[in-house]
Order: sequence, then structure tokens, then C-alpha cells
Amino acid sequence: MGYDVLVLGSLVIDRKYFATGTLGRTDPVWGVQRHHGGVGRNIAVNTARLGARTVFAGLSGIGQDAVDLEAELTSLGVRPLHVRRTDDGIGRWDVLLDERGRQITCRIALPDPAAARPLAGPVLAGTVSAAKAVVAEGGLDEDLLTWLSREARRSGTPMCCLPTRQRDFGPRAHLLPLYDVLLLNTGEAQALTGLPGTPVEQARRLLGRGPRVVVVTAGADGAAVASTEQPVPLALPAEAGPCTDDTGAGDALASAFIVHLVRGASPKAALALGLRAARLTIGCRQSTCRTLATDPVLTVRRTRRWTPPGTRAS
Repeated sequence: MGYDVLVLGSLVIDRKYFATGTLGRTDPVWGVQRHHGGVGRNIAVNTARLGARTVFAGLSGIGQDAVDLEAELTSLGVRPLHVRRTDDGIGRWDVLLDERGRQITCRIALPDPAAARPLAGPVLAGTVSAAKAVVAEGGLDEDLLTWLSREARRSGTPMCCLPTRQRDFGPRAHLLPLYDVLLLNTGEAQALTGLPGTPVEQARRLLGRGPRVVVVTAGADGAAVASTEQPVPLALPAEAGPCTDDTGAGDALASAFIVHLVRGASPKAALALGLRAARLTIGCRQSTCRTLATDPVLTVRRTRRWTPPGTRAS
């Protein structure tokens, strides 16, 4: 059986604290909500809602949170799940939002990525070879990422990366040659290049470091994409609209971009659809928006096995 997307990443419980008003006109009153999250989980949910045949691999936990997170994925058609259970396999993310739904501060606790090394093996290798694209968090175990890239190269499956855990492990610029597609924001790009810059400037800098396609986002300022076929970066504006909660917007953009690449869209067209998915998500209180599944533009199907331009770096 073939798959559109194999996602390797994290399962997390989010706790969102947000202003609900004031007490006595001066003291703020805060509400709290618990949601499912994690970059890997968000990508898996979004791609499934966009109609992609999605598989998930990563760490999971023991207890009701793990049961609920895994049940959500399987209910959306994300299967099989290649999970390794550990006592602390479910991450925790606390975020404080202002009255406009924008992040003020956040704190995250994630499991040791080395615990996922046993996932590397013939079962997961078979799934890699059956997928049209692999999406991995850049904060995973380095040995696992290297193995995954080698298996993807062997089967001709493009590998996409979203940098994560840069505060924990640094920018990991030496891993860039492992990836065919790199999707990141300007802050993550600056960590990798050591230089500030616009999305266009950062896309141009990163394109020559291994990836064949680079997308750099800048929130309300839009995003830029460059590829070895179109090395001059192209900037696209963000779609205008109110912000209810900006959590997960970058994951939505990445999800739609990757899904439409494997469906045959050009990087420019895929980025435009990614920005549309980000706009829908910003209008939701959830980090993954159900309306992605009903938007007729985002769910249009064209299927092929996408091959990144140029020869992959070894």
C-alpha cells in the first residue's frame, strides 16, 4: 500500500492560558484550555484532513493522554502508527496568549529524542519506501534522522524538515544536507545562517546548503520560497484576516505546502495554498483547524510522486 506522507515527530498536550477579562478593572483574569499538539501531531492531523494518506511515527506515552492522542490520529485515517512508548513520551507545552490570540511566552518539555532510536528498522524502512514524502522534526535524534535520510534516498522519497528544539540542541546546520525540503520561520533561519534577514534573504542563503526547496515564513509579513529550479526567491503576502489564535499556523502552512507538492503543484502554488491554510488556522482557537477538510481549494486532488529538482546532496 502506498502513502502520501510519513510524519516523524512529537505528541504533546498543550495548555493555553489566555486573557478573558479583568477583575475590578485592573487585575487580569486568565482562562486555560487543554488541547492536543506537537509539531508532528499537527502535521499528521492537517495532512489527513487535506485528504492525504498519512502515517505517523514517534514517541508516545502510557496513560489516557497517549490513548486520546493516538485515537485522534487513527480516527482521521492516520495509520499505521509506528510508536515507541516511554513513561515521558508525551510532551507538555504551556503557552500564554494575549487578548488578540498572539503568543506572549511559552514553555515546553519534551522527551529525550534518543528514546526513539529503536524505531529505525525494517518496518519503518518499508513505510519510508512506500511514501511519497517524509516529514520530520529537526529536533529528533540525529542518528534517527541520518538513518531516515539514507532510507529515503535509497527509495527516492523526498525528505522534508521543520526545525524544532533549536534551544535544546542548537541550529544543527550540519544536518541540512539530509533534507530535500526545508520549512522554517525567520527566527529559525537566523539561527541556521547566523545572520538576520527577510524571508527572501534567508531562503537565498539556505538554498545552497543542501535542501533543494526552501520556504521561510514571517507571520503576518508572508513567506518566501526558492528552489534549485527557481533560485531567485519568490515572496508571497500573508492572507489578511483577524487573529483568534496563531498557534499552529506555521504547521498548517507546512502541511498544505507538502501535500500540494506531492500532488503536483509548483513550489509557488504550494506556498500560496500553505498561506491559505495558515489563514484558516489563525482564525481558529485550535492549533489544527477542521475547516482545512472542507475548503474546496485546499482539498483538490492531483496525485503524483514528487521528485525534488537537482541531485540530492550526499
